[in-house]
Amino acid sequence: MNSGIESSNQQLNRNRVVLLDKAQIALDALQTRDQEKVIYAINCLEQFPDCSLLKINKIKSIPNYFIARAGVKYRIIFKFQDREVTIVDIVNHDRLERLYGSLKMDRI
Repeated sequence: MNSGIESSNQQLNRNRVVLLDKAQIALDALQTRDQEKVIYAINCLEQFPDCSLLKINKIKSIPNYFIARAGVKYRIIFKFQDREVTIVDIVNHDRLERLYGSLKMDRI
């Protein structure tokens, strides 16, 4: 087998990841250790929906929106459409409950 071809195929299966300004500001504000955990989770989302290392829930009331757990404290709210993951916001669990608590979610 030609590993060069395999590498190319793996690259083709990666999603494009984009951070909205709100998410970038939230990421920049985190302490280094938390920031590393969130960046790791964001990198895993390049493989979405095949990123088994993350716990991800689908938001029922908003099409194509999901919440991924990044460590114990933080959640990544993102939209997935056309092989693109758009990071909408990065919130701690308390803020998630306040802002999005009434949303219904399904485990995927």
